[in-house]
Amino acid sequence: MMKGVQFYRDKDLPYFELKTCDTSQLSYKKHAHEEYSLGIVDKGKSSFWYEGKWKEVSPKTIIFIPPDLVHSCNPQQEDQWKYKMLFINTTWIHGFMKSKEKPIYNGPFVKAISDYGIFNLTNKMLEDLTEHTSPLEKEASIITVFDKMTAHLEWEKGKRLKKKLPKLKIIKEYVHSNFSEKITLDHLTEVSGINKFHIIRLFKEEFNIPPHTYQTLLRINYAKEQLRKHRPITEVALEVGFYDQSHFHKVFKSQTGITPDRYEKLM
Repeated sequence: MMKGVQFYRDKDLPYFELKTCDTSQLSYKKHAHEEYSLGIVDKGKSSFWYEGKWKEVSPKTIIFIPPDLVHSCNPQQEDQWKYKMLFINTTWIHGFMKSKEKPIYNGPFVKAISDYGIFNLTNKMLEDLTEHTSPLEKEASIITVFDKMTAHLEWEKGKRLKKKLPKLKIIKEYVHSNFSEKITLDHLTEVSGINKFHIIRLFKEEFNIPPHTYQTLLRINYAKEQLRKHRPITEVALEVGFYDQSHFHKVFKSQTGITPDRYEKLM
């Protein structure tokens, strides 16, 4: 497997995207994904931030992240950092959990795996996704891993969602619907009725990030979706509201680990 950051996709399995990282020169800003994420740390220690707290992540650790969870994970030292992360479409996860007659899991977990059977099975599944095996075999391998995990791991109850303040929910929905537009605090005050000098603090307290960061996350997630369709990078950047190409490249790389052109060209 190549070093650096790589993405792998199979056009016959649109529910999944695999990201591999083998580098020491990488750091991520706080971000979120629209998909579920299942990752394994193979080498190097890192610090994982989520829900306002830090947790040390060591090799032989499995991380499961639900959609829209703001998080960040960065190596603690300049040593080599190696991990694999599988992004899984929410519809697929919900279908799997329904087949198991289990509630939808909404909370993250970070666990060192003592059952090496599960760890090795998960690691092999992630590695197989980069090979030229059939989509039938790949998806069967993914289902087998989730079967094992739900049967043998003690999944913590998903965190109880905080009751969102209605006016903050209005702001979040407005940003979500207008992420490609130029948004000002005056706009947010107009739609919510919250004094603009309080919006940043209240939004951050409720959602762990300020509204402009949330807007950026939405822009990059949408850009990834469009680049997977092999649309021109300049066109995508303009559509999501980036009029400076160098800024778009810089922000995209800070969120994904690679540049838009590299991402677009991946299989």
